[in-house]
Amino acid sequence: MARGSLERYREKRDFRVTAEPAARSRHRLTKAPLRFVVQKHWARRLHYDFRLELDGVLLSWAVPKGPSFDPADKRIAIHVEDHPVDYAEFEGTIPPKQYGAGSVIVWDNGTWEPVGDAQASMAKGKLEFALHGQKLAGRWELVRISKPGDADDQWMLFKKRDQWAKPHAEFDVISALPDSVITHPLGPVEDRESTSGSLPRAPDLSAAVPARRVAPGPATGHADRKTAERRRLDHRDQVRRISAVVPDHRRKVHLITRNGHDWTRKLGNLAKEVEKLDISEGWLDGEIVVLRDGLPDFNALQNAIDGHHNELILYFVFDVPYWEGRDLRRVPLRERRAHLARLIDDRSERVRFSESFEAPARRSSRPQRNSG
Repeated sequence: MARGSLERYREKRDFRVTAEPAARSRHRLTKAPLRFVVQKHWARRLHYDFRLELDGVLLSWAVPKGPSFDPADKRIAIHVEDHPVDYAEFEGTIPPKQYGAGSVIVWDNGTWEPVGDAQASMAKGKLEFALHGQKLAGRWELVRISKPGDADDQWMLFKKRDQWAKPHAEFDVISALPDSVITHPLGPVEDRESTSGSLPRAPDLSAAVPARRVAPGPATGHADRKTAERRRLDHRDQVRRISAVVPDHRRKVHLITRNGHDWTRKLGNLAKEVEKLDISEGWLDGEIVVLRDGLPDFNALQNAIDGHHNELILYFVFDVPYWEGRDLRRVPLRERRAHLARLIDDRSERVRFSESFEAPARRSSRPQRNSG
């Protein structure tokens, strides 16, 4: 493949008006890792611009629905004009009447590695690669589906099956992590200090206070979690998962459902209870319940959520994957939980440390509080 061309990029923009980077390719003098970026773009319609550095430019695709960790989700990706490498850092608003008018944020960034010869793969219309981003990781593939001469150069973007793959119903990365990684940097999923090596999982409900240094990410789905953690509360739809994120600059907790819905207003008094904990920023993972005779009662929980008496809802916390700007997911679960118990202590009657139970979930007894 010939060196990337920025002629189309230049023709579509008036750089006297737009703040987008000028059209110049970058000659690589070192063998530094290739960059990738995904920009969230509110143009006529919200979409995600997926860009891979190659041959001195950013190869670019517009992905209307954004990426998914579910290999079953085949996302349409329209191959568009190459962009300059400097575009990887662009955030801002493209003025009205300009091409692509609207707001742009850097939703994810990092490095990428092609599987095989990237130029030859692009020519064949089948490019497999690994991503090392702040949100995206593992093997992915782009496959051309349009025919020669079609007006749109259509491809499909999808996740390959590996340890990072996750069903969409369990983790929707678009909903769970909607913000800029420049404003709220996460650090590479695979290379952060203390990362877990397993895909972050979005909990059913999250309580979050936004962090200044490390934006809260969802908790992991570790194998040790399945044994030691899966345990405590009857899991036959008797509970709803909830995570708590705490920012050090506002002390405002947000409650986010596993599917990315913000329930902070719905459960505002519970959010205030989380603020009592000894945490200035971080992400907690747990479950909300209403107890009847010491056991979780799903109907009572549903009534409490839908009604006005949700002060009956308790929050049993079982993990702290992020704390004070640190990613703790590679710290052994036992150590994380011991630290979590100290953070919770007896600061709130409604926010409790969730003990582990060795019995299968269907036989588990009432949740117990940690005495500290």
